[in-house]
Amino acid sequence: MTYYYPAVISKKDSGYRVDFPDLEGCFGEGRDRDDALSSAREAGVNWILVELEEVSDLPAQTHLEDIPLTENQESTMVALIMPREGWDE
Repeated sequence: MTYYYPAVISKKDSGYRVDFPDLEGCFGEGRDRDDALSSAREAGVNWILVELEEVSDLPAQTHLEDIPLTENQESTMVALIMPREGWDE
């Protein structure tokens, strides 16, 4: 299963940070944009796996146009692909 959530990519002094506004406390960081997105995807998948163990509902998705951004930020949708049972990660 694949879930899509909006993410905010922020340029920082030491690289990039990607935050999921709808997934409380979930983010990724990296030296470049691609590293930060990869880190965020991994964090997002883990966040969803834990959430599904605790509750059956996931948070609703905020529309990209409803996310306030600063000049150092951009928003994008990120695909969070859940691992299949029995697959090696």
